[in-house]
Amino acid sequence: MGCLATCLTLGAQRYHCAEDTVKAMSILREFSNPGGDPGKLCAPIAERFIGTPYEPIAQQDSSGVVEIRLDGFDDFSFINSVAALAKIATSPGGMHLKDLEVMLERLTFRRGEANGFPSRMLYGGDWVVDNHSRGNVKDLTEDYSTSFKTKSLEYVGRHPQEYAALKDSATLERQKMVEFGYRTFKIPHMKREMADSKGILEDMREGDLVMLLTNHPEKDILSMGYVIRRPDGFHLIHISEKDGKIVEEPETLGRYIKRNSKEIYGWRWLRII
Repeated sequence: MGCLATCLTLGAQRYHCAEDTVKAMSILREFSNPGGDPGKLCAPIAERFIGTPYEPIAQQDSSGVVEIRLDGFDDFSFINSVAALAKIATSPGGMHLKDLEVMLERLTFRRGEANGFPSRMLYGGDWVVDNHSRGNVKDLTEDYSTSFKTKSLEYVGRHPQEYAALKDSATLERQKMVEFGYRTFKIPHMKREMADSKGILEDMREGDLVMLLTNHPEKDILSMGYVIRRPDGFHLIHISEKDGKIVEEPETLGRYIKRNSKEIYGWRWLRII
């Protein structure tokens, strides 16, 4: 059952509802491992959210803020929430909700600073470059592949009716200026068949982040999630558009990519650090 309260604001802290804060602290206590590897916690934390419904978090954001919300996710809020929980659970200091909120901001917004809706990262390429530069994620893609695809990422600015914040003309112009920098954006990728490569599978770790790359001309991501190891191989935990919720795909990553090959031209391989 979803939260019954609206967003709570206590000082500078933003919580969606009391149930979410209780759940967040419960997860942090369960996985507490100061000094540990956050990447190793991403899969079991992601597994806790299987069945959680899809919510258009970014589309509903009218002011460019992030809140601790665990009762519904879109692609990026799921990825960011799991990573933030894993990073705080392994941080050497104490675990507090304020720390979790700060980490969510660092993962969600460009340069880690909330500066209105256009500072929210809505493209995988932007998210990877920014979080890699700040030491939040390791991009393994270019270590294993020399393939690139050039695209212009401008879906959000071209579809302002889908985003509450873009009803404001000044915000829309800022968003379009951000996207101007994504014209002819160079995107490294693994080829589809590499998801079944023995060498890749030997080096892949449970909890690694996979971004499935779309053929859509104005977007770069079809879906993204964390891989979990099962007896037959790695399976993807992600938001399923078909099911409208977070699922663990019943087939291996390689088979899933092959079955959806008409929509997916490649994938990116990342690790939360």
